[in-house]
Amino acid sequence: MIDLSSFKPLNFVPGKNTMTISKTGVAISQAAVVQLGKPEFVEVLISYEQKSIALIATDNKNPNKIRFLNKNKKTPTVRWNNATLKSEIANLMKWDLSNKIYKVEGKYYPQDSLVMFDLNKAQVSQ
Repeated sequence: MIDLSSFKPLNFVPGKNTMTISKTGVAISQAAVVQLGKPEFVEVLISYEQKSIALIATDNKNPNKIRFLNKNKKTPTVRWNNATLKSEIANLMKWDLSNKIYKVEGKYYPQDSLVMFDLNKAQVSQ
C-alpha cells in the first residue's frame, strides 16, 4: 500500500484569489475565501514597506481577529465596508477610491493558511 500520510487535499476552486478595493468597500473573492478554508475569522496584516496585505485564517481566540465569513451565508464571499481599512490602503498607495476600482491578485500559501496581496500589482479600472 502507498503511504499518503504526507499528502494534503488539493482544493480546486473557481476563479482567482482577488481583493477588490473601491469606494464601496474591500471585497475578497470566493476563490480566496475557499482556499483559506472558509474561516469565520482572519487576521489582517499590512506591510507598509512591501505595500502588501496578508489575510491569515485564525480563530476567535486571536485578539487581532476580524470577522470574515458568516457561516450561514450560502455563497462564500466577503465584503468589508470599513472606513479605516479603505483609507489606510488608499493613503498607502495614493489611490483615488472615489473614481477608481483597484483589483489585486493574491498568492495563496497553504502551509501558513494565508493569502498575500501585493498592492503594487493592482489593476485599475473605472
